[in-house]
Amino acid sequence: MKDIIRSELEHERYRVVEEPAFPPSSHIAWSRYRPDLLGVRVEEGSEEIAIVECETRPNTKRLRMKRYGSLTFQPSLLHEGLIRRILAIPQGRLHNIDLRVRDTWEVWLIGSKGPTEKIGRLTTA
Repeated sequence: MKDIIRSELEHERYRVVEEPAFPPSSHIAWSRYRPDLLGVRVEEGSEEIAIVECETRPNTKRLRMKRYGSLTFQPSLLHEGLIRRILAIPQGRLHNIDLRVRDTWEVWLIGSKGPTEKIGRLTTA
C-alpha cells in the first residue's frame, strides 16, 4: 500500500520519506508521533506537507489515539503553509471508520493497482 501512495504523492510533486525517524526539516516538528509516509512539497508561494496513515485494518478509535496532533508546521515567512492528512485504507473497508474523520483527513481507498477513490476532507464554514 505504501508503494502505491508514495507513487501518487511523487506524481503530485511531493518529496516522500517513509516512516521518518525524525522530521526532515526544521519547519516540521512532532513528539510521540511518526507518520507512515511524509511528503513535502514547496512551490511558488506555498509549502505543504502531507502525512499519510496506512491502515490495512482501519479503526476509528486507533486513528484517534495516534498523536498526529503533536505535529506542527511553520512555513517560511513568505510562504503559506498547509498540512494535508491522508488516511489510506484498502478498498471495501470504508465501513470500518467513522466518516467524521473527514473533518481533518482525506480518505484514499486503495486497490491492488492504485487508488480507486480519493475522498476529500469535509470543509466547514
